[in-house]
Amino acid sequence: MSNGGGARKSITSGLLLIALGTILLLYRFEPGLHIGHIIRFYWPLLLVFWGVSKLVDHLILNKTGESRTAPVRAGEVVLLIFAIFLLGAYGFHDWLHTKYPDMNIEFGPFSQQFTLNKEMPSQPIPAGAHVTLKTGRGNITVHTGDENTLSVTANMSARGTTESNADEAMNQVPVVVEKTSDGYTVHPVNQSNSDTQVSVDLDVEVPKSVSITANSDRGDISIAGISGVVAASTQKGNFDIHDSGSDVNVDMQSGDARISDVAGNVHITGHGKEVEVADVAGNATLEGDFYGPVHLRNVTKMTRYATPRDTMTVVNMTGRLELDSDSIQVSDVAGAANLVTHNRDLEVENVAGRLDIVDTHASVTVRCSEPVKQDLSITNDSGSVDLTLPSSSSFEVAAVSKGGEIDNDFETSSLKAVNEADTGKLNGKFGTQQGPKITITTSYGTISLHKSS
Repeated sequence: MSNGGGARKSITSGLLLIALGTILLLYRFEPGLHIGHIIRFYWPLLLVFWGVSKLVDHLILNKTGESRTAPVRAGEVVLLIFAIFLLGAYGFHDWLHTKYPDMNIEFGPFSQQFTLNKEMPSQPIPAGAHVTLKTGRGNITVHTGDENTLSVTANMSARGTTESNADEAMNQVPVVVEKTSDGYTVHPVNQSNSDTQVSVDLDVEVPKSVSITANSDRGDISIAGISGVVAASTQKGNFDIHDSGSDVNVDMQSGDARISDVAGNVHITGHGKEVEVADVAGNATLEGDFYGPVHLRNVTKMTRYATPRDTMTVVNMTGRLELDSDSIQVSDVAGAANLVTHNRDLEVENVAGRLDIVDTHASVTVRCSEPVKQDLSITNDSGSVDLTLPSSSSFEVAAVSKGGEIDNDFETSSLKAVNEADTGKLNGKFGTQQGPKITITTSYGTISLHKSS
């Protein structure tokens, strides 16, 4: 008989909470058990657990004679859905960690970031030595010191449910300084084999006279004040390299690059976002695919930019070359310039040497504050051409716009534009002396020759 206390509540919710709490405690104190892996294979035990709890409820009710509860209560359904979601998240995390070990996918309600700093014993290093720095995950920072020594500080970090878990993982990834035939190599050991992802930032102090090779799979690279050759690469990270006394070679696959004050050449390859290169005493070469804005400024020798979309060569650029998704700007070039692009508006100002331009489906604008002294050639397709020259200029011009017309401010008896039959033509000479030859060809656009004071 019933004792009048009402329907008895099920034990399912309480037992399920106990089970979830046990799983979370195991993850907190023993993440190496790979709880997610166990859950992925033994999740049907949830159904077994539910059925057993309902059977226990049934036996107790028969023994006590209490009122029966509903077969499935709303609260139990909500709690079971939460348990499935939580356990599924652990299982998915474990699968991701196994399939993509380099991804930063630490997970857990109790997971925290812990750090550990280790200072390596300083090593004597001769002038001109070569130092190689490697880390799979982490930043590399190189700066110079007054001593002829190599000093390395490893700043390590890892996620863990407790500090002891994280410290154990970081202690399994020691950083070693190995002597080589021409210098030293610095790198962490077992970083890719650790169960917990360990990030190792290398902070390195070296004499100014060394050369540096730095590689990080996932991390930023910053190098300053090195007089030797610098070579740096990363799969995912940014570059900041300045005050270099020799060549700088960078291989990038993503991120940004800022390189300045280089006494030698700069060579950048790969793929990237924003690139800034300034104050280079040698050549500056960019080869690859750079989809962010590109800024180049003050390159003493040759600037070469080669991508699937553009090929440009500029000699002795005292000004700038800037590119974004739909335009290119070039200014103040003491030597020659050869610019080939398409689907980008092109603005060129003050090129002292020979200028050759090829563009398509965009406008071309050229302005010269001084009379041109070298030949100028512009070829465009389905776009306008606008050329501004000083009134004191002397030149010979041959211009044709198929499907367009000519607009000429340098109108004389010997230099008149002819616009007829959907074609504009301009042929002749201007000025009092023999000048360079200007050749302009376009289609479906206006060719304009403007006169500046």
